Amino acid sequence: MSESLLRPHGADQVLPYDCLVISDLHLGSEMCQAKLLEEFLIWAATRTRQLVINGDVFDDLNFKRLTKRHFACLKVIRRNSDRDDFRLIWIRGNHDGPADIISHIVGVDILDEYVYDNGQVQLLILHGDQFDTFITRYKLLTELACGVFYWIQRWAPHNTARWIRRITKRFQRNSELVQNQAIEYARGKGYRFVTCGHTHLPLTAEVDGVRYFNTGTWIEPPPCPFLAVTGNEVRLETFSSEVSDPALQPIEKTAAPVVSSLEQLA
Repeated sequence: MSESLLRPHGADQVLPYDCLVISDLHLGSEMCQAKLLEEFLIWAATRTRQLVINGDVFDDLNFKRLTKRHFACLKVIRRNSDRDDFRLIWIRGNHDGPADIISHIVGVDILDEYVYDNGQVQLLILHGDQFDTFITRYKLLTELACGVFYWIQRWAPHNTARWIRRITKRFQRNSELVQNQAIEYARGKGYRFVTCGHTHLPLTAEVDGVRYFNTGTWIEPPPCPFLAVTGNEVRLETFSSEVSDPALQPIEKTAAPVVSSLEQLA
C-alpha cells in the first residue's frame, strides 16, 4: 500500500467529505468484503475528518472466525483512532456484543447513537436494530437462526448464503419497519436527516421532510455503499476497487478505487 494513503491529513487541509458513514461490515463472516473494506478504511482516513461505523462491525464475538484480512481492517481502525485531526465513531449493532469488550479491543468509545453536526446538517446516526420488533420479541429464535446461518456461510456457496439472508430480511419486512420507525424517532427529536444500517438494504427515502438513508452492508459483492456528508448535501455513494475476491462475483476493474453515486447504479 502506498505510503501516501497512510499519511494523516493536516488540520488545515480541505477534504472532499465532512463525514462518512458505513455499517454492517460483519468481520468474521465468510461473505465479508474484507479486502475492499481495508482499502476503503485507508481511503476514508485521508478524505474526511469523521468516519462513523454504524454497527455490526463483527458477525459475532467468536474472534477465531476472524481472518488475517479481518484483523487488517481492525488494525486500520485502531491506527486512526488516536489521531487529533480525525474522529472515528463506532455505533454498537446487535451483532457486536457488549460495548466495553469491543471498546477495549479497538480503542474506540462505543455509542448507541450519534448526531453529526457540521453547522449545515444535523444527521442522526443509529444502527436501527432497536426498531426491529422480530429480534426484540424472538431473541431465542433469532439466536438459533444466526447459528444455522453461520453453518450455511461456512459450507454453502456465497450466493446461497446471500440469498437466504435476503429472503429472511424480506420475510421479517424489517426494512420498511426500520425506515418508518427511524423517521418517526428522528422527527420526534427534531432532526431532518437520519441513517441506519441493520437491514442490509441500501436506500434513500423522504417522509414529511425527514430524509432517511440506509447504508446497506459490506457482505454483498462490490460496489459497497456508504453515506457521505459534504456541506449541506447528504447522499449514498458506492466504493469499488481493481481488487476483488475471486470467490465472489467479479466487478469492473479500474486503475484505482472508484466512488460513484448509488443513484447511478439503479
